[in-house]
Amino acid sequence: GLVCDSSSHRWKWADGSAVDFKPSSYDKGINTLSQSESVFIFPALDADYCSGCGYTDVDTFDVYCTTQLQQPIPSDDGCESFEDDNDDDICYQVGATAENWQDAQKICQSVGSDIASIHNSRENSFVRRMAVSKGALSGMFLGASISGKGKEFEWIDGTKWDYENFFPGFPIAGYGDCLAMDTQGTTGEWVNVDCSSKQAVACERKQHYTAPACSAGPWIEGDIIYSTGFPVSASTPCDYILSVDTGKKVQVEVVMLEANSCCDHLILTENYIGGNIVANLTGEVDDQTYVTSSSNFMRISWQPNGG
Repeated sequence: GLVCDSSSHRWKWADGSAVDFKPSSYDKGINTLSQSESVFIFPALDADYCSGCGYTDVDTFDVYCTTQLQQPIPSDDGCESFEDDNDDDICYQVGATAENWQDAQKICQSVGSDIASIHNSRENSFVRRMAVSKGALSGMFLGASISGKGKEFEWIDGTKWDYENFFPGFPIAGYGDCLAMDTQGTTGEWVNVDCSSKQAVACERKQHYTAPACSAGPWIEGDIIYSTGFPVSASTPCDYILSVDTGKKVQVEVVMLEANSCCDHLILTENYIGGNIVANLTGEVDDQTYVTSSSNFMRISWQPNGG
């Protein structure tokens, strides 16, 4: 996607952005190319940029394309990316597999919801069918756990415990303090499980919800941070300050970033104020790790600008 700007006589990306990165061993000839020459990439050579002129050979190259992400259009039922059960103004969604029950709640909170509470057989059947349609066939967290006050389950959203669908003999003491649904069976029966088990998660929220505000943390090692409003909207700017013990460095793994390269950036900086930039990320970034050089603080700033 490199093209020559006829005004500046410099190379730029076809989308208009500046060429602000080049591989360490790129062909220096592209700095002085004429408009009649071409630029291409050899992945076999560490993705180096190479130049050529007057070629008569016919070669085949893979093409990597980008496009600007479109914001989702609000749905008529007020559920956005969630699904409506057409019953009680509640919207449901089956989220990604959570590492544990606490992580499941964080996944739901990131989209303005809680882990689902179930109050009648119709809701139970709807959530089970949705889990099956999403391929969540190995069980799914529900939003209840045994409280510290006793041995009774309570819904995390504070609603009344007015319905239950336990598998015969459950809950069983010692099997765990968190609630899960058996999604392989046809009746969506419940069992108690270890809260540290890995399960899919059912989330729920009211129709026409208000987008959640940025969370201040605190964030601890192993936490997964989701952008505010994900996956419905990415339009809310947020700053996150991460810290570790004095003398240590902060390491962050960007598992997945999808941002409009025209406008939106995720900026990682040393310290919590006035630090050097560790990385300025946009476009698509997957499975990349970034570490502070000396500080035990890192500031992560999501800066959407209308993309």
